[in-house]
Amino acid sequence: MLKIFCDETWTAQRDFSKVKTPTIVFYGVMLDELAEQSLLQKIEVFKDKRGLLPPENAPIEVKWQKVEHEWKEAKKNQQLNRYEEFLDIFFDEVKSKRLSFGYMFLDKREYDRVQKGFLENQNDNKQNFFFMLYFQFLYHCFIKNQVKQQPCEIWIDNKNMGGEGQQYEIGKLKEILNKKIYNEYTPKGQMVLSQEMKKQLVDSIQLVSLAESKNEHLVQISDLCAGCVRYILENQIEPPEIINQLSFLDSKQPREILNGRDDLTDYFYRSLMAIKGYDDINLLKISYHHRFNIFPFAFQK
Repeated sequence: MLKIFCDETWTAQRDFSKVKTPTIVFYGVMLDELAEQSLLQKIEVFKDKRGLLPPENAPIEVKWQKVEHEWKEAKKNQQLNRYEEFLDIFFDEVKSKRLSFGYMFLDKREYDRVQKGFLENQNDNKQNFFFMLYFQFLYHCFIKNQVKQQPCEIWIDNKNMGGEGQQYEIGKLKEILNKKIYNEYTPKGQMVLSQEMKKQLVDSIQLVSLAESKNEHLVQISDLCAGCVRYILENQIEPPEIINQLSFLDSKQPREILNGRDDLTDYFYRSLMAIKGYDDINLLKISYHHRFNIFPFAFQK
C-alpha cells in the first residue's frame, strides 16, 4: 500500500509586493507502508536526540515559520542547524529510493483571478475549485508515473481554507479524486481524461483522510521542504553552482546568504543536486525525476 502525505502553501496577499512571483504550491511525499514505519522511527530518534521530543512526549512541530529562529539559535550556540539535519533525513530517503517528493506550483495572482471567475459562473464554493487543483497535483506528480494500479491512501493536512473558518469537506475531495462527478466540476483549463484513466484513478485511490501536522512527522518534513521550494519560486532563485563545476558561458556569482531562509534553501538546493542524477535539476522548471516531480500548472487561455 502506497501512502501520500500532502498539503499546500501560498504567498499571503500582504506579501505580494515583497517577492518576485507570488506562488501557490501543492506538495507531498509518497512512500510505502514499510518505508513509512522505518522513516517515522528515524525521525523519532532524531527528534529525541536533538531536543525536539520533550520528556512529556509532546513533539515540537518542525515548520517553515520557525526557520529563522532555528538558524539564529544554531549560530548563537555554535551548533549544527537542526533543520538542516532534519532535511538530511529526507534526502537520505530520496537517495535510497524509499521516498518520492512532488510539487505543483502556479502564480497565486492567476489562481485568484481564475477562482473569481469560477465562483461567479458556478453555483459552488471555493473548495470545489481548490480540490480540482489538488487532483491535478496528485495526478501529475504521483498517480500518472508512480501509483499506476497500486492501492493508495492519501492524507491531507487539516486546514481551514486560509483562515476562513471553513473546514475541508473531505468527502467532496474523495468524490473528485475518484472521478464520480469530475466532469460536473471542471473549471475552464482543467484536463480532460480518457475513460481508461478515469478507471485507473478509481482503482488507485482507496482512502482520503485528514492529518494534523503537529502530530504527523511526514507532513512536517514535507512542510519544511515545501517552504524551501516556495521561497525559491517566490524569489526566482536559479540553481547554485555545484562544487567543482566550471562554467565558461557565464560568471554567475554565488547567492548572498542574508538570513535563515536563504541559508536553508541554499542547503536544500545543494543537497538535492548532490544526489546522483539530480545535478541538472532546476526547481523553477518541470521535472519528472522519478523521486522528485515538479509540475508548473497553468490555466488554458
